[in-house]
Amino acid sequence: MTYIIQKNGSNITTVIYSGGVDLNERKMAVEEVCESINPDEPVRLLIDVRNISMNMSEDEQEYFGKYLAAKDKLSKAKVAVVHNPQNNPNMVINTFAYIEGYQVVGFDKANDATAWLIGYLK
Repeated sequence: MTYIIQKNGSNITTVIYSGGVDLNERKMAVEEVCESINPDEPVRLLIDVRNISMNMSEDEQEYFGKYLAAKDKLSKAKVAVVHNPQNNPNMVINTFAYIEGYQVVGFDKANDATAWLIGYLK
């Protein structure tokens, strides 16, 4: 499996990707996250792409960004993407998801991403 999904005590769902990931695997992770969402709790997602090898074309990345934004269960999600400081392999996805109304912010430190998700950083 190229991803792990974890939930912590702060009600943050973390998706950690590693190795080569394609469009199908990204969609499977989204479906798993959506299944775990409690409608009575805010949706806070931390997506860790620091160890990902993106096996998606630019068209697939654009499609996936729009796919994320169209998911009803994620419509009010607060999403932090953690990437390496020199490289954000999720840039195209984040851009198209944001254009479609998805709230996503990039970080290069997991602690900062968590603080933002909880509300300690504005």
